[in-house]
Amino acid sequence: MHTRFTLTLPTLTLTTLALTLAACGSTPAPTEAATTSGGLLHAASLGETSPTVGVSAGTQVLSTRPFASATNGWGPAERDRSNGERAAGDGTTLTLGGKTYSRGLGTHAPSALAFDLDGQCQTFTADIGVDDEVSGGSVTFQVIADGQVLYDSGVTRGADAARSLKVGVAGRKQLKLVVTDAGDGASFDHADWAEPTLSDCAPTTAAVAAGAEADVVYQGPLVITRGGTYSGNWQSLDPRVPAVSIRTSEPVVIENSRLRGRGNLIEGFHTRVTIRNNHGHGLNPEVAGRSPGRFINLEEVYDVRVENNVFEGTSGIYFRQYRGDAGRGETIKVLRNVARNVDGRKSDGQGGYSTSAFNWAQFVQFNDVTRIADAEIAWNQVINEPGRSRVEDNINLYVSSGTPQSPIRIHDNYIQGAYNALPATDAKFSGGGILVGDGKVSDPARIGYAHVSHNQVVGTTNYGIAIAGGSGSVLEHNRVVSSGRLPDGSPIAAQNVGMYMWDPYGGAKQSPATFGHNRALYNVVGWTRVRGDKVDSNAYWWPAKGLNGSVTVSTTNLGTAVNLDVERAEFGRWQTKLTQAGVRIGVQ
Repeated sequence: MHTRFTLTLPTLTLTTLALTLAACGSTPAPTEAATTSGGLLHAASLGETSPTVGVSAGTQVLSTRPFASATNGWGPAERDRSNGERAAGDGTTLTLGGKTYSRGLGTHAPSALAFDLDGQCQTFTADIGVDDEVSGGSVTFQVIADGQVLYDSGVTRGADAARSLKVGVAGRKQLKLVVTDAGDGASFDHADWAEPTLSDCAPTTAAVAAGAEADVVYQGPLVITRGGTYSGNWQSLDPRVPAVSIRTSEPVVIENSRLRGRGNLIEGFHTRVTIRNNHGHGLNPEVAGRSPGRFINLEEVYDVRVENNVFEGTSGIYFRQYRGDAGRGETIKVLRNVARNVDGRKSDGQGGYSTSAFNWAQFVQFNDVTRIADAEIAWNQVINEPGRSRVEDNINLYVSSGTPQSPIRIHDNYIQGAYNALPATDAKFSGGGILVGDGKVSDPARIGYAHVSHNQVVGTTNYGIAIAGGSGSVLEHNRVVSSGRLPDGSPIAAQNVGMYMWDPYGGAKQSPATFGHNRALYNVVGWTRVRGDKVDSNAYWWPAKGLNGSVTVSTTNLGTAVNLDVERAEFGRWQTKLTQAGVRIGVQ
C-alpha cells in the first residue's frame, strides 16, 4: 500500500553498633551446594513468594519488591536494614561511611537477589559498600541483567567510601544483584545495596493485567448488530475472526472490557463507535506468514473516539476512509491511550516470529482519511522494545488531510522506539516516529494540513518526525532525541536523521501543486549516529526548505551530547508533564 523510503542522508556537522560477629566472622561461608537449612537461603525459605509482579509507574525502591529468587551467605537477606546474623530482622540501620540509609538491602557474601522487571524500567541506581557494623570485609558488587554483567565494582573493602552506581536496564526482563567474597573468604562480608532504585518505569499491559487475568473468563467472539453500550471479556483464537465485530452504523460504546485474540481485536465498517477503558492483548497468530491483528481496524468510518485504552502486542490502530459529517461533529480522536510493542512481524507458526518477514504496523494509521475536521491524536504513550516489536511509522498519515481551518492535531504524545526485527545488524528500515504527508495525490486537498506539536519522540531509528508531502503542515515545539544505541548500548544499524522536510513525490512541480507552505518551527532535536568509533550528529535534513513557501525556524540541535541517559530523561520529563497537566492515561 505504501511507497516507503529509507533515507540515505548526508552527515551534518551540527553532534554500629559495635558487634561481636564471631559467628559470621569465623565460620566458613556455605557453598552453592548448601541447602536451605544451611546459610544459603532461597526465596521460599525467606518466607515470601516470588511472583512476577509488574512494577509501578515512575520510581520505586527494590526493597519493596518481591524477590524472584534469593540466596544469601549468612542468614536471610534483609530489607531496609543490615544483614545482622542468622535470624530474620536482626540487622540494624544500613550505614556506609557514617551515612545512614532508611531503605535498602542488607546482604552477606556470597549473595544473589533477583527481581523481575519484564522490560518495564529504564534505570537502576544504588549506593554500595561494606556496612559500618563490621570491621574489615571485602566484597565485589555486580549488577547482572538477563545474564549480562552491566556493572562490576571490583574489590570493595570495609574502609572504602560508599560508591554510587547508575545502570541502564531498559528492555531487561530480570535484574540480579550479586555480591561475591572477592576471593579471600566471606568473613565480615556484610554488603549493602543502599537506596536501590528503579527509575522511569512504565508498566506493560501484561503486567497491569496480570493481577486480574487469572480471574478473567473470556467469551467467544462478539458480533454487534445494534447500537448500545457493551462491556465484557471477548477473545478469538482464530486469526481470521475478530474478537469483536461491529456491523451497525448506530452509535456503539465498547468500554471496561478485556479483549484478546490472534487476529484483529475490534473490527468494523461504517462505524460510529467509542472505545474506552479497555485492555487489549494480541496473541501470536500461530499461522506461518500471518502478523498479529490490529487492536482496532475500522474502515469507511463516520465517528470514532478511542480513549484511555491499554494494549500490547497488536499491530495498532487502523482507519481507512472518513465518511463522517463534520457539521454533526463527526471526527476521529485517539486520546490518552497506552500502547506497548506494536508488532508487524509475521508468525513462524511455531510460537515465534520471523526476523525478516513483516506487514506494516503502526500505533495509528490514517489511510485516505481526507478533509477531516477536529481530528486529534494526543496524550498517548507508545513504547516499543527491540526484539519484541516491529512497528513501521508509529503515527502515519497516508493520503490523509485535515483542512486549512482545522488541521489534524497530533500533540503531546510520548513515542519511544521503532525498530526492525534485527536492529543491531539490519541497516534497512524506513520506520520512525511521526510521518505526515505520506503518499502521492493529484488533489492538494487530500494530503497535508496536520499540526504536529509538543510531542516527545525517542529512539525511533530512521527518523523522528517528518513531512514527506502535502501542504500546510506544521512541526512545532517537538522534542526529538536518539542516542543511536539500543538499550544494551549496541549501535543501531539503520540509524538516520532526527527530522526532515522532503518532497519525494515531486508534488511542488505538479499542477496544481500538492506540496508547499509547510513549516518546522522551534523544535529541539538531538540525533546521534554511531558508526564504529565514529559518533556524529544528524539532527535534521531540509531539502524542501524554501519550496513553495516552506520554511524552517529556530531548530535547536543538541549535537552529539545525546546518550542513553538523555533518552531515559525524556520519560521522566513525560511523567512530569502528565502530572502538571493533570492528564491520566490508560485505563481509568
